[in-house]
Amino acid sequence: MLNVFRHIGVIATISMLENARKQIFHVLMLFALTLLACAVLLGRFGHDVQIQTIKDMCSAVIQISASLIAITLSVTGIPQEIEQKTAYPVLAKPLDRWEFVVGKYLGTMGAVAIGIVILAATFCVVLLGYAHTVDPGLLLVLPYILLEAALLAAVGLLLSTLASPPLAWFLGAFIYCLGSAKFGIYAYLTGGHEANLVSKAVGTAIYHLLPNLECFNFKEALVHHLPVPAGYLVQTALYAVLYTAAVLTVASYSFSRKEL
Repeated sequence: MLNVFRHIGVIATISMLENARKQIFHVLMLFALTLLACAVLLGRFGHDVQIQTIKDMCSAVIQISASLIAITLSVTGIPQEIEQKTAYPVLAKPLDRWEFVVGKYLGTMGAVAIGIVILAATFCVVLLGYAHTVDPGLLLVLPYILLEAALLAAVGLLLSTLASPPLAWFLGAFIYCLGSAKFGIYAYLTGGHEANLVSKAVGTAIYHLLPNLECFNFKEALVHHLPVPAGYLVQTALYAVLYTAAVLTVASYSFSRKEL
C-alpha cells in the first residue's frame, strides 16, 4: 500500500510541475487575470451595484477559467506522455496503469489548484480595493469551484483515453456547456406538447448521464449574501466526489485496455 501511495505521489508531483510550466496554462491564467483586472473598469457604477457586479463577474471568471484549465490540462496530459514516449519507462516499472492515471489526475488538479489560488488572491485584492474587506462568502464559493474543476478534469482524462486531444477538448467543453445548463435543456426537450419520443429520450439521457454543474454555482449566494443549507453543501460535495471517482474508475479501465 505504501508503494502505491509513493508511486502516485511521484507521478502527481512531476505531472503538476509539468502542467504548471505548460504554455497553455500560462496563457489561460494571463487571460483570466486580465478579465479579473477589467473589473476595475466597473467604477462608473454606483457603489452598491459596483461591488455586486465585481463579485458576480470575478466569481464567474474564476469558475469558467478553472473549468477550462482543468479540461485543457487533463486532455493533454496522458496523450503528451505517450507521444513523447516518456510514459513507457514509467509503465515498464512495477506500476499499475490505474496508479499512473490517478497520479496524472492529481498532478493536473495540483496545477488547477495553483491557478485558483492565484485568481482568488487577485479577486481579494480587487475586493479590498473597492469594498475594503474580503467577503467570507468566498470560503463557500472557491471550494466548490475546485470540486467542479476536479469533476471536469476527470471527464477530460477519460476522454483523453478515448479520443485525440483536440476532439477530447471539444467534447469536454461541450459536456461543460451541457452540464451547466442541464435542467434547462431537460425541460426544453421533455416539456411541452411538441416533445416527441426522440427529444424525450435525449433529454432523459442528458439528465441522467451528464454531470450536474449547476449545483456548484454559488454566485448568487456570494453576491446577495444568501444562506445555503449545510445539508445541500454536504450533498453537493459528496456528489462531486462520487461522480469523479466513478469517472476515474472508467478512465483507469479504458487506459488499461489501451495498446501502447
